[in-house]
Amino acid sequence: MAFSSCARSPWGARITCFLLLIAFEWHGLAGLAFAEQRPLSSSENERLVARRALAIAYFQAQLLPHALTEVDLALGVAPFDPDTLALKALFLQHQNRPQSAEALYLQAQALAPLSVSIAHNFGLFYCQFSRFDQAETQFKRALTHSEGFEHDKTAWARGLCLLQNDQFQAADVVLSAVLDRRPAFIFDSLKLVSLKMKLGSLEEAEKILNNFNDSPSVSAQSLGLSIVLAQRQNQSDKKLHWGKLLGLHFSNSAQWRAYQEGTLHD
Repeated sequence: MAFSSCARSPWGARITCFLLLIAFEWHGLAGLAFAEQRPLSSSENERLVARRALAIAYFQAQLLPHALTEVDLALGVAPFDPDTLALKALFLQHQNRPQSAEALYLQAQALAPLSVSIAHNFGLFYCQFSRFDQAETQFKRALTHSEGFEHDKTAWARGLCLLQNDQFQAADVVLSAVLDRRPAFIFDSLKLVSLKMKLGSLEEAEKILNNFNDSPSVSAQSLGLSIVLAQRQNQSDKKLHWGKLLGLHFSNSAQWRAYQEGTLHD
């Protein structure tokens, strides 16, 4: 999955691309027959699978016009497939066309009211456009009908949305619980670290940061936060340790320049 290309997406209130596209890749064609007036033939099914795969690949490569072309061709094969309608809604959402995207999400959800992936992505849509009550409704719908990793993925998205809505205590509870259950989510945990620092939970922030910096996800941002945290805790030895690592591995970063100038902050 191309996290890096999505991470460069210019969303005003971007939520990690991991939370968006993974739903479509997991579910595949789980909802394929919800609204078909007749069963698809094997050749039609193959075309639908291929067109959807191409649409997602183009989207990940930031080639939206091509992605929309492919998803429209997929809808030509199965006009009432809810997952494909929701996929087009995601593309329109990314184009900052919220009215058109919402209409397609509503259509998709009417066709597949129990779909977890549609509710999950619909919740992210509402959160992106700061419609927090509606986002909460969609996340709760997805949580009601999911379990395991899928459930935690939606819970994480809900926690980030609560954070965006300045519900700091609630966001801390939700995100911390998910990270306890899913240590692999450490790669997306820096917002939780910043939140814990804001709330004064410095020891908890340090524990998460230490795990983050010991993982392949270590970054200039995470080391910079560790330096700021050590500063707040009056731990000069730790500040020096993280500063050395920052200079060693990320000498071209803005965090390293700020550290040298004494202007580094979270």
